[in-house]
Parts: sequence; C-alpha cells; structure tokens
Amino acid sequence: MKKAEQVACIFWLVLAGSLCWGSFQLNLGSPSEPGSGFLPFGTGLLLGILALVHLVQITFRKTEKEEPFLGEVQWKRGACVAASLLSYVLLLPRLGYLLTTFLFMAALFSIYEQKKWWMVGGASLLVIALTYLVFHHWLKVQFPVGFLGVG
Repeated sequence: MKKAEQVACIFWLVLAGSLCWGSFQLNLGSPSEPGSGFLPFGTGLLLGILALVHLVQITFRKTEKEEPFLGEVQWKRGACVAASLLSYVLLLPRLGYLLTTFLFMAALFSIYEQKKWWMVGGASLLVIALTYLVFHHWLKVQFPVGFLGVG
C-alpha cells in the first residue's frame, strides 16, 4: 500500500509540474492583473505542494500492518452517492434547483449515518440557503426554476 501511495504522489507531482509548465506558456501576468495562466499555475503549485507533503509523510511514516489494496472500500455507499448524483443531474431541469438540491443533500446526509429527520432537513436547508445566497444573489447565477416556478 505504501508503494502504491508513493506512485500516486509521484503521478500528482508530475501532473502539477506539467500544469505549472503549461501555465507559463499562457502568460501568468501579475497578481493585480492576472493572465490566463495565473489560476492554473496557482492550482498546479498547490497540487504539487500537497503531493510533496503527502509523499514525505508516507515515505517517513513507520509502517504498521500492511492493509490490502482497496480492502475496506464500502462499495454500496459509493454506488448510492453515484446514483444520487446521476438522479440530481436528471431531475435538476425538471424540479428546479431548490427542490432537487434539498432532496440530493438529504439523501447524501442520510447515506453515511442514520440521523434524525429534522437534522437532515435543517442541514439541507442550510446548504440551500448558503449556496442560493452566494451564487444567485451575490454572483448573479441563474438556477433552473423547474415546474414549480420557484427559484
């Protein structure tokens, strides 16, 4: 498992390096007047730093009992999340942002652990309120309205 993680970190380092290299070709600009390569360069730099830190942690960590690769992956949860996401994409134009996002978040909050219905509903409403405030009111993004005409 340790070697697989090290190989993955090296992959991410190479990807980060190529992202930074490509960003130089696009013109970085300056922080006050960023060019088209500024954001990809920052992303590549952050990715490279995180991959390097993780590689150092893995390399110098004392190894305990070696776990089998993909040994404790919970496939049912992953399948439920993927099905929820697919449902979200298909229902969003028909039901609208507010209702679809509420149902999606409620499903996601319920997948991992049984919670009280009012906690799931409250957390889903909080997510909707925050995202609607940020994206619709501040950033002026238009969301799908759906058949209810709300949103």
